Amino acid sequence: MMTRISATVIVLMVAALSVLRTDASALSCCRKYTKGIISMTFIKGYSIQTMTRNCHIDAVIFHTYRGKNICTDPTKAWVMENIRKLREKVQVISRKHSRV
Repeated sequence: MMTRISATVIVLMVAALSVLRTDASALSCCRKYTKGIISMTFIKGYSIQTMTRNCHIDAVIFHTYRGKNICTDPTKAWVMENIRKLREKVQVISRKHSRV
């Protein structure tokens, strides 16, 4: 009897945690794009969001030095230009370290 109750409690806890995790991921995804252009001087990196059940748009998320995440439209030329510049920075760093 005690084993059945423990198993039921564990199943309910796992179900509750999976719902919370789903809600958290839905809150952290981009829902719309920024309207402005973000200068490279503010950007330290980027990540890519692809369309999922919870995130309904594809986006490039620029991460700023101030800790903000800015959702941008990957079809915009300025977005792709910033990504190109970030990749160039990585190549320069990579070359520097491969010589050492």
